Amino acid sequence: MDKARATDQFFVYAKSNLGANDFQTLSLLYQPIIGVLAFSLYSTLWHLINRQNLISERYLHSDLESILNYKIVKIEEARRNLEAIGLMNVYFHDDCFAYEMKLPMAAASFINDGVLGSYLQNCVTESRYEKILKLFRIVPVNKTDFINLTKSFNDVFPAISDSKKLTSGEFVVTNRAKSISINDNSFDFRLFVETFPDTNKISSLLTDAVKEKINILAYIYGLDEESMHTIFAKAIDEANTDVDLAKLSRFARECNKFDVPVIEPQEDVKQQDFQDGNPTDPVDYFGSVSPKRLLSQLLGGLVSNSDLRVVERLIEEIRLDKGVVNVLLAYTIKNNDGNMPPFAYYQKIGMSWKRNQIDNVEIALDYVRHLNSEYTRNQNPAEKKISHKTGKSGKPEVKIDWLDDYLKSIK
Repeated sequence: MDKARATDQFFVYAKSNLGANDFQTLSLLYQPIIGVLAFSLYSTLWHLINRQNLISERYLHSDLESILNYKIVKIEEARRNLEAIGLMNVYFHDDCFAYEMKLPMAAASFINDGVLGSYLQNCVTESRYEKILKLFRIVPVNKTDFINLTKSFNDVFPAISDSKKLTSGEFVVTNRAKSISINDNSFDFRLFVETFPDTNKISSLLTDAVKEKINILAYIYGLDEESMHTIFAKAIDEANTDVDLAKLSRFARECNKFDVPVIEPQEDVKQQDFQDGNPTDPVDYFGSVSPKRLLSQLLGGLVSNSDLRVVERLIEEIRLDKGVVNVLLAYTIKNNDGNMPPFAYYQKIGMSWKRNQIDNVEIALDYVRHLNSEYTRNQNPAEKKISHKTGKSGKPEVKIDWLDDYLKSIK
């Protein structure tokens, strides 16, 4: 669905106007990462927008090919760069794409962003990076000896006795890009819709909530577009007006009963990792491996629906990152003698990780390696049950010797 054709229509809209400072940020901070074509595409789409109502007319993608002098394949690559870095959102309906344009992040937010700031440093030399930062720095004012005399609103304006109803509707807002999000799922919704005879009807049922559910189920249970077709059709209600998400989950689990993987010896699994091109770096591995395969390796056999249901709830209810869930699974199972605890156990630990902002694989691996057991004992009673030994200081230390051995086994 995300692949555009030259004959597909599109329109562009925004919720605020682009300013001179935004273009400076785009040129100096974003462009080294996204490339010249993505920068040109972003600028072109903005200039197609009517500045009065912040929406464009409908165009063909062949119009973009003519303006940018690039084929649709190259334009699509540039568009994906803009999506991934948070500068636009893409929606699709009835062979028409809607491009929602986002303002770039403020310079300070971009530079201090853990991912984007690091990417910029890798794209330019150290000396150039410092020169770029100088263009955005301001001289701070020393207010140490000054007294703040600023009045608050209620110090100046009287209270209103009769408040009137506020006007509703859409207004111009500062719709800036946020910190980037990473989604490792490759479910093709356009291909999925085309597997049904009534594509318009199916498209209308694919709300954001339904799409999110399908993405999660496809990731956890290893379902492709064809497999999801049958599951989705059974989950539609009798009136063909809604999709029962509970049924969608149940039918996905039932489909998993008939999907019996062949468990190979560990040596073969390692060789398969190389043959399939799977990453051997620990961060990349936990960020990309499916939970079904990971659990199969950790538990040494077939993966039950109840185990995958735990993964599903961790992602949906606790809202943990998928890669972080993989690290959490390895962490708990290895420290529970190869057994998978119930969801209540994961729920307590998962909430603790969520509160501690463990939101990517790298942070999760670092947390596991250097876990402070005294803090864990005070904050999360569930983790006290994990195996530990007592050091000379008298503080219990979590036993995580398995981690290095396990990471070596996947290389």
